[in-house]
Amino acid sequence: MLKLSIEELIEINDFYNGATRVTITYATGNTVLFELYDGHDIEEFILSKRDLIMILRNFYVEDICDIVHSGVCGHIDVKIDKEIEQYPVQIKVEDGHKYYCNLEELNYISNLIDYQNNVVNT
Repeated sequence: MLKLSIEELIEINDFYNGATRVTITYATGNTVLFELYDGHDIEEFILSKRDLIMILRNFYVEDICDIVHSGVCGHIDVKIDKEIEQYPVQIKVEDGHKYYCNLEELNYISNLIDYQNNVVNT
């Protein structure tokens, strides 16, 4: 199965937010066909069911921004439970809200926080 990067998932999530029509076709196994219509064109994506859930939750656009903002302007608490396969990372922000993600997403978020902290402190 094709493994999409976090950047690609962010783009798909952003496109999803602007779509006028969404079609989800569940395939066998762990894949779905995700079709997004923007009023002119249809874009098709093959996603894992987990990636689809994260996009529908708006994790890649809204939640990552909230986490990074909290990490730069305040404090986040990260807990990792390696026994949990799909969402082993729990990120708690200052207002008490909890987000769940995987280690790849945590690394992406950590890099964004580090980058933003460097920009703010220079």
